[in-house]
Amino acid sequence: MTSTYTPHDAPAAEPSPPTGGFDRFQMSGEDLEEARAGLETSLEGREFRARRAEMPFSYRFASAGDSRLSLQSGTFLAHIQGVIPWSKDYIVSWFRTGAVIIDHPGGQLGSDGSRPFLTPSETSYSFTMTPHRHGIVHFGASFLEDVATERHGGPPQRIVFDYAAVPDAAALSAWQAALGAATPLIVAPATPPLARHSAQASLARALLDLFPWRAVDVPEALRTEHTRKLRQAAEYVHAFADQPITAGDIASAAGVHTRTLQQLMSQHLGSSPTTYLRHVRLDRARQDLLAADPGSDFVAGIARRWGFGNLGRFSAAYAARFGEYPRDTLSRW
Repeated sequence: MTSTYTPHDAPAAEPSPPTGGFDRFQMSGEDLEEARAGLETSLEGREFRARRAEMPFSYRFASAGDSRLSLQSGTFLAHIQGVIPWSKDYIVSWFRTGAVIIDHPGGQLGSDGSRPFLTPSETSYSFTMTPHRHGIVHFGASFLEDVATERHGGPPQRIVFDYAAVPDAAALSAWQAALGAATPLIVAPATPPLARHSAQASLARALLDLFPWRAVDVPEALRTEHTRKLRQAAEYVHAFADQPITAGDIASAAGVHTRTLQQLMSQHLGSSPTTYLRHVRLDRARQDLLAADPGSDFVAGIARRWGFGNLGRFSAAYAARFGEYPRDTLSRW
């Protein structure tokens, strides 16, 4: 643990609040171009195009919350499409009327009636929406990732959801109950800070129960718009480290040439794709050793599970990375 010493002759710094204050916002109108431009600006998008439907046009957008979590509702009674080049936060949407189709590097997803779905994060995507009314829960990335540490026990890490997953009835019911209970506390300006935070955290936990997910320990330096290809490569390694993947497979998953991936990893991580893969496999082997029973599990079996056929080389690489031999980790149980 690191402590900070404040000299007696220097005034202690005032603590800063952990998050931005409550904010409530609303706009509406009947001007299609005004609505299109305003939506493109607020979503930091590009190439937004809108066309009228048979019904008279109107729009309305409302938001209440803070930087941890906000609840939003929107009405846009026209067709609209565009591109979102980057969004780091986690967003759950559901449609009361209308529909959306989203194309992203991992495939295509869309709304299905009023069932909630996740918008892709930390990547670019395009969308096409019919005239619609929808609801949104916008989770700040750092807030959701902090709550998720309650589940995975590690430091805050990027959460990768399964966008194609269909929530089961129990999880969906729990989500709806949590949303119903949290909404009055989140949208009311007079809600005490602790009560608001508790409501937000309960909704974050309900989201973590709603869709399958995994925490991926990718460096913070890769979580930017300009390094998203490299992040996709790192996530592919974490997802398929137990499979016989190659540097070419990793490059293909990121949509770049193998040589380009080698240059990117060397520049940002000081590593090659094969070295990065080996380190991830060593990390997984360590997790297995820490969880193993020394009376029934063996170092050799765990090493083979993660692709290390030569026990001597595995032990040397393990000791170089963790400062102890794998047999010492196993005997710690």
